[in-house]
Formats: sequence, C-alpha cells, structure tokens
Amino acid sequence: MQVKGLPKGLKEVAEFPDGSIALECQFCEGTGVFPRTGIGDEDYASTEVCPVCKGSAVNVVPANSEAPMLCRYCKGSGRGWNEDGHFVGEPCRVCGGRGFLDLSALKSGQNLSPQADIWSLMHPDVMTVAKSRFDTGHFADAVEAAFKHFNSTVKKIAGSRVTDDLDGARLMNKVFSPNEPIIKLSDLSTETGKNIQQGYMQMFAGGMMAIRNPKAHANITIDANSAIHLLFVSSLFLYMLADITSDGAV
Repeated sequence: MQVKGLPKGLKEVAEFPDGSIALECQFCEGTGVFPRTGIGDEDYASTEVCPVCKGSAVNVVPANSEAPMLCRYCKGSGRGWNEDGHFVGEPCRVCGGRGFLDLSALKSGQNLSPQADIWSLMHPDVMTVAKSRFDTGHFADAVEAAFKHFNSTVKKIAGSRVTDDLDGARLMNKVFSPNEPIIKLSDLSTETGKNIQQGYMQMFAGGMMAIRNPKAHANITIDANSAIHLLFVSSLFLYMLADITSDGAV
C-alpha cells in the first residue's frame, strides 16, 4: 500500500496495481447514489447517481500520494451543512464531497478543481468574505474582512453574554479569559488547558490589535504573499472556534 496513515473515518476499499487506492465515497457513504438530505417533512432516498463518485461508490487517491488530510470543515462527511447542522443536499465546498484533501495534489497543482488551491486549505468563511477582494488586488481589505468576520463570529457565539459595544481585543479578553471564560477552548482543570486558553486569548486579542485595527484605521498597503499569510491566521482562528462549537464545549 502506497498511502499510509489514513485518518480515522476514511475507509480503504481497494488497492490497484499501480499503488493507488480507492476510498469509500464519503458523500454517498459508498452507495453510489445521492444520499438522503433530511430536507422537508421527512428524509427521502434518491436513485440519482452520486455527483462526487459518479456512481462508483469510491474516490481514488493516486499512488505515492501523501496521506490524505481529513477535511476539517465537513469533518470527513463530505457534506455541506447549514447553520442549524442540517445537511443541505450539496457536497462540502472545501473538499468537493470526498471528505478529504489530497495534499500531494494541492502541492503539485495537478488534477485540481477550480477551488482546490490555497483557498481550499482555509476556512470556507475566509474564502466567502475575502476571496473577491483578494482577487481584485485589495489585499488589505481582504485581511480586514476576514478578521472582522472572526470578531463578529465570536460575538454571535457569545450572544447576550457580552454587550453590543464590546469589540476587538477587549471582546477577546472578556470571552476567552482563563479565569471566567464565556467560551472554553480547553479543559481548565489542567495546567495545559489553562495555558491553551490563555495563549489563544492573547493570540485572538493580538490579531485584533496588530492585524485588524491597523487595516481598518490606516491606509496600509500589503502584497499578496503577506495577505495570504494573514488570511491563514484568520482561518486558524475560525477553525479553532469551529472545533470548539462542534464539540459542544462552549
């Protein structure tokens, strides 16, 4: 077998002579047909061919590929979800419904869908709020939009537990305080958990002060590479929130 270290949740169903392997299609769960959507009064089964695996029930990872990375946005399910946690009947917009990203393909640029580039590695919300600005050369605006979105997402999760005027670094210090956190990022009964809580609080607050505020209040010009680096920081922040909220640790 050429591909080693498959993440939990990906099931290998076949190996080919050239060393490539077939993984069970996550979107249709290996049935080859469009999955139940859960939309409407009751679930319904479809006889429509799965749009991801084209009815083959598998997705292939090329020989000598790096171990595929489980898609963090759909958590390997291959499915798109709405804010209420319901399947919307569409493949995940990050992994295309396969449930994983082929890191070797991303590096080489081979066999990629139009969106399978650096944006596929970022949190989808970053792509939504920043990509159009980035593509038109408004790099500082793209970064500002991403960090503003993170700020508003924290406010949304905290809800009525914070006042409307609380914003930026002050918001982060309040919400993620290791003493009386509104959002817990780790087990605060351990020293490691307290360090994680304190560290991310400082990172979030620092992101607001050092990245969002200067972009919003000053006429700062940055190039594409710098913007990408900063957008990945905002993506990290959003994925941290996504991991916590999905685990019910808020």
